[in-house]
Amino acid sequence: MVVFIDEMDSLLRTRGSGVSSDVETTIVPQFLSELDGVESLDNVMVIGASNRVDMIDPAVLRPGRLDVKIRVGRPKANQAIAIVDHYLTDDLPLEDGVDAHALSAVLVHDIYGASERRHLCDVQEENGQWHALFLADVVSGAMLKNIVDRAKTRAVKESIETGSDVALTVPLLAAAVEDEYRETRDSMADVDPEQWSRINGMDPIRRIRTAE
Repeated sequence: MVVFIDEMDSLLRTRGSGVSSDVETTIVPQFLSELDGVESLDNVMVIGASNRVDMIDPAVLRPGRLDVKIRVGRPKANQAIAIVDHYLTDDLPLEDGVDAHALSAVLVHDIYGASERRHLCDVQEENGQWHALFLADVVSGAMLKNIVDRAKTRAVKESIETGSDVALTVPLLAAAVEDEYRETRDSMADVDPEQWSRINGMDPIRRIRTAE
């Protein structure tokens, strides 16, 4: 049996942190007690996931509790293609003569381009150095799925408007990437740099400079 706990930091915050209502002062000890009991059971695995490991109570992460810690980084381009292949498949209405994998490769190439058209903002690290941040630097599996969903939604809307089937094409996918890029870029103007960098698993950021 597998017990999977998502967003562990929301349930098992460091006790006494004052970040929340401190309800974790009762939840964490109870969880640890239950977790210790699991050790005597056969074929039981407890898995937790979080993008804010720094907020989880240290007692939960100590050896003998959750022993193996695996950091899952952002997907590289070839990994992103494999992810997109799960959502962009040959059973969908596609452009004639183009298979789903080829479309996945085109979509990922657009997302991972380190050019001005995919430049989100400039960020300043703690050492004072500034560097450019691109869409590829913040891409995730969820974002990739969202981009494909955007393209599918566009195709459905166009099908309704025209009264005929509309296939998924390179221009439709490019428009979906552009929508995701613009939404992400615009959101950068309102984020707290330190909080945002922690949530996204990046080195601490002091300042974010967006285009005017």
